[in-house]
Amino acid sequence: MKKPTCLILTGIGVLLLVIVLIFAVPWFMNMFEEFQQMSDKQGDYKRELRLFANKPLNSNQKLLLERLIEIAGETSNRQDSDTLRGETLEMVLSSSPYLSYIDTHAANQTYADYPTYLAAMPTAKHRDIVKSRLMKLIVTEDTEDTEDTEVEPEQLEIWSDFYYTMRDWSRTGKSINNDKKEFDELLQTHLVKPLMEKAGFGGFTSKIVKMGIISAFIVEDNKVFHYAWYSRVQSYGFQEGYLRCAIATPLEFALMRSFFADAATFEKWLSEPFPTINKGEEPVEE
Repeated sequence: MKKPTCLILTGIGVLLLVIVLIFAVPWFMNMFEEFQQMSDKQGDYKRELRLFANKPLNSNQKLLLERLIEIAGETSNRQDSDTLRGETLEMVLSSSPYLSYIDTHAANQTYADYPTYLAAMPTAKHRDIVKSRLMKLIVTEDTEDTEDTEVEPEQLEIWSDFYYTMRDWSRTGKSINNDKKEFDELLQTHLVKPLMEKAGFGGFTSKIVKMGIISAFIVEDNKVFHYAWYSRVQSYGFQEGYLRCAIATPLEFALMRSFFADAATFEKWLSEPFPTINKGEEPVEE
């Protein structure tokens, strides 16, 4: 190749590199700063979730607990048993006092019994809560009121569906570190692909990338709730601990129960340490 031609091509290459640096580097720097903020928000999110999961019962909730323990006692006497287990405790949760209680957490909906409540999971009320959690995570100081945080209703529904897919998937202790290939497949199948189908190739923006990263954060939600519930069961015995869990976080407790085929399997999960639990954490006392 002649020297002038070589220099021209080299010049073009340098020019392209400069153009890439001008446009791409600021984009990557902005994304890096946003991801740092998202990481900070993840820490805040997890702390708030722990506080919520471990919040002590208030006075009205304690009165409900006393009433449910009475009903459990009456049921155990009929069954000639000192303590009730998961399946029978669900009968206690089908009692009028508890059904009236969960009606206050429902969006204009009442339930005939506890199995009906489980079958309705996730309820409209819980979906609204999840959508609020996700939107708080995606908004950063740099993207507030920008297109990157404008999640359309259909996109938010897809994202919420993926949240529940992740909650069900991670309940057995599966994690991104140990099950990355499986997580990536779920991410592509249940989040990226549906979003791309709605938005087209041009819709593959940093917003979708952020949704994927946030979805990686929420894998640990099960661990947070399980630790709070496991601590109650260990502190108060299975029967009272179970009832305390159902009162303290009724929506989350019912959602998790709905992922299991039967009460016995859920009881086993509730009574054992989480497979990847951080053994350095201490139980939160009520």
